[in-house]
Amino acid sequence: MDAFLPALRPSLALCLALLCACGGNGGGPAEGSAASAADAEGELVTPPFSVTGDCDGLFLYYMDEDGVHAVEHRSDVPEVARDRVRVESPRLGPGDRLDPDSVYIADLRQAGADGNYAVRRLPRDTFDAWVDHATGHDQVEQVAMAGDPVIIYGAPWCGACRALEGYLDSIGVPHIDKDIESDASARAEMQQKTRAAGVQATGIPVVDIDGTILQGFDRGRVDQLLARRQAGAPTAPSAPTPAPGTVPI
Repeated sequence: MDAFLPALRPSLALCLALLCACGGNGGGPAEGSAASAADAEGELVTPPFSVTGDCDGLFLYYMDEDGVHAVEHRSDVPEVARDRVRVESPRLGPGDRLDPDSVYIADLRQAGADGNYAVRRLPRDTFDAWVDHATGHDQVEQVAMAGDPVIIYGAPWCGACRALEGYLDSIGVPHIDKDIESDASARAEMQQKTRAAGVQATGIPVVDIDGTILQGFDRGRVDQLLARRQAGAPTAPSAPTPAPGTVPI
């Protein structure tokens, strides 16, 4: 029997290792699920700007049942919505900007030991899917309607412009995109419209929805104007202050 035990010990060790690997203690599947959830939440990164304190100088986008809301301070984000907040910096140079298909998502609930909030890089489609889930997909169907195209005055490097274009595409609203950097007539047309609306064009996108001029990408405001169009209500030109989703020019 004593001679048999040394030969048995490696086999026992191997069995124990296999049991642990297969979740024999009940923890394996949970750990695998956590890893899958982490992958779905994106890659933990350090963005080329600070996400700390009240997030001064950043654009913050949080979501609820009414859509996406743009604010400029962490304190403006409801506590229940601070776990998934899209963050952007208007001061990034061309080499530091994310590709058009990605976004930064910050967890603003509690800062780390270094004072920074955790930030992950995710596909833009993931963020859009979260928004659709929060608002209900039927809202998307409501604003997908025929009508005059929405006119977007922007530039290829403008992240907020691309976000607006992608959103309109996702809900089936036609739009015309005008590059104010490469097309002097588009820039002059934008300036004429903003002057008539009594607003100074200090950033892009500038958006024309049935004569109402917006600055920046405020999804809630865009949805309101599209819903008015669907209801057949007139939309009078307005001169709003620039939204947080405005990129300086």
